[in-house]
Amino acid sequence: MFGLGCSKREARREVSADSTAPWPRPLAPVEPYRKPVGRSDSLINVAAPKITPWVEMWRKADPEFVPESLRLAGVAPAFRGEVQPLKAFYPPPEEGQPVFDVLSARSSDNRYKLIFDWYQDIEEVGEDEIDIGGDADSGPLLLDFLRGTARIFEVCGPSCKYDWGVWLSPKRFALVRADTEPRFRATIAVYSLGDSTVTSYETQPVSSTAYASYRAAWESWVASRFRALKKKAPPS
Repeated sequence: MFGLGCSKREARREVSADSTAPWPRPLAPVEPYRKPVGRSDSLINVAAPKITPWVEMWRKADPEFVPESLRLAGVAPAFRGEVQPLKAFYPPPEEGQPVFDVLSARSSDNRYKLIFDWYQDIEEVGEDEIDIGGDADSGPLLLDFLRGTARIFEVCGPSCKYDWGVWLSPKRFALVRADTEPRFRATIAVYSLGDSTVTSYETQPVSSTAYASYRAAWESWVASRFRALKKKAPPS
């Protein structure tokens, strides 16, 4: 039996109970209608085949979801975080290695490594059992092995988490953020290293129950990836 530990998550939920409790909560503001991008958006057309693993997870919340149903949220400057020395983050300490292995993606030219959520924590707590937790904040980390730099380029929380990512090309990647306020939804953002911009797309809002189904699917994905990478690791 492969289970997910809950002791750390329960403790963290006590700290941020207001953000995770589905009801009662303030009414979300009315938002402008945005029509789906359809098949005319070039970024989504390129990303669609590569974001399939995440699409399957989000379909647990919205069974009819397809990439073409995303709504364009806007384009903004990216990579505003402070540049730090690579050695400040890499190689990670032993307790941080699972996050660097499981919640990460490497660019095809091996220059960059994207850590989806630097603040996350993945810990093996028993035979075939892991605990998935982390800080109230959430933020992705980008490592540049050529320049020897590291950058936490976004931070949010406690009502959002960066969950998943994939490289679309050596200079472009997609990163998924899941939000619980003001609505339960996900944002998939396409970051361009070439011009330091980010183009964001949003899903339709879902219910708290549907969102919980997505979180369960995501935790299952993390667990499966953790097990697969552990099997490949050489014996110590």
